[in-house]
Amino acid sequence: MNTACISLNDIQNNLRTCFMGREIIYLPETASTQIVAMEMARKGAGDGTVIITERQTDGHGRLKRLWVSPQGNIYMSFILRPSQTEISRLIMAASLAISFAIQDTTGIMTELKWPNDILINGKKVCGMLVENDIRDGQVNFSVVGLGINVNADMQDYPELKDIATSLINHTGKPVSREKLILSFLHEFERLYLDLNEHGKCVFEMWKKRLITLGKEVDVTSGKDIYSGIVETVASDGSLKIRLADGNLVHIVAGDVSLRHAE
Repeated sequence: MNTACISLNDIQNNLRTCFMGREIIYLPETASTQIVAMEMARKGAGDGTVIITERQTDGHGRLKRLWVSPQGNIYMSFILRPSQTEISRLIMAASLAISFAIQDTTGIMTELKWPNDILINGKKVCGMLVENDIRDGQVNFSVVGLGINVNADMQDYPELKDIATSLINHTGKPVSREKLILSFLHEFERLYLDLNEHGKCVFEMWKKRLITLGKEVDVTSGKDIYSGIVETVASDGSLKIRLADGNLVHIVAGDVSLRHAE
């Protein structure tokens, strides 16, 4: 595993964005970049502020699930102040940006699994979490958190090796985290700035990469479990599932398990 620390200078010297990453907070270790970013956002941190760490001691994903955070990967959260209409498509822009950045940096093609997983050959290489602060119908801020398995060999983690993978497991050599972060920041800013004027294009690109469409799935949403075939996904990102009884249900948030994963 490549244990060299992320070079903040390499990122800042090659950054060509308007606002993404113009302020980067680098922490060798922290409980969670998401916790730091949420607190900074409440104190007024600017749009595009990025928090990066080498290691999280209390990382978490959706539903407060523990996120194992070995060194050599990318753990990053960033602050946005989107409009109400942009919120539902933040996950789309972030997913696409990661997918494009991985392909640009390594040549590896990825797949997207609704709602927020990036896969390589059916195994998770990246997960993300979007948390919004909305009060009285107004969006104060959003924080997007990413965990990308880059240079940690997932074969070293018996509890994860059957469901997770990393870029080094496919390239056979260390991947530059600086190049991957730079590519992501550029790609995300481009897509994010298009959300208002060309949001439909972002949605269509995201939809084309979803492997969930047309598959038999089990979806856990709150206390309910739905089993059926995914017919399509709506423009707001919600999933449309045809149940065995013929009813069509819309799932806004939940966890999807592919019943017959390829």
